[in-house]
Amino acid sequence: MIHIVLPAFNEEKTIGPLCETMAFVMKENGLPYKVIIVDDGSSDSTAKAVRSFTKKMPVVLVRHKVNRGLSEAIKTGLLTALKRAKSEDIIVTMDSDNTHTPGLILRMTRMIREGNDVVIASRYLSGSRVRGVPFFREVLSLGGSILFRILFPIKGVRDYTCGYRAYRAKILTEAFDYYGEEFVNRPGFSCMVDILLKLRHLDVIVSEVPLILRYDLKESLSKMKIGKTIKETLALIVERKLGR
Repeated sequence: MIHIVLPAFNEEKTIGPLCETMAFVMKENGLPYKVIIVDDGSSDSTAKAVRSFTKKMPVVLVRHKVNRGLSEAIKTGLLTALKRAKSEDIIVTMDSDNTHTPGLILRMTRMIREGNDVVIASRYLSGSRVRGVPFFREVLSLGGSILFRILFPIKGVRDYTCGYRAYRAKILTEAFDYYGEEFVNRPGFSCMVDILLKLRHLDVIVSEVPLILRYDLKESLSKMKIGKTIKETLALIVERKLGR
């Protein structure tokens, strides 16, 4: 079984097209799955859009009454998935703004079955493409990737920040058992880096697949505040280097 976790905040325009594509891909490939959408305190009609798919695909809607941020939405989604998952199941996280193509799920889950614990959809492999991302953000992302590879090298990892990942359910259970809810506790987008840094202590096997990031399909406003994200990332680096 594949459990797909989608954190969503004000994604009424994009969650529908994403669900349509996902339902088609999963049906065409005969993959058993369940979608867990965490509505993180949206002020628009995200929840209504999700409910319109309850008869078209196996979807669970979890709602935060107020916006608690990406980290808390990811944590809620992972814990909800793990309550339903068997150890051999696979948990996928991806953005709900339609920038991540569901077509990669088949390849990513196959790689988990082949022995990987984590598979990352990477922007930095041969065959990867980025469409529609502002140049300044591309430069920042690439710079962050190089910095993390130097400071915190993990075999098989080039993209430390992309949220499109497949995990072996068993390894996530082990991580929550070891770290408790502190496993996912960094604020904002830095939580995705922190998850990887914590998983490396469990001797996980990580691989990547090329991602075509379709930022040109994004209709909602970006949730990333660049200045805040840089500050959070630098704080994470300092803490990790100090061994906290």
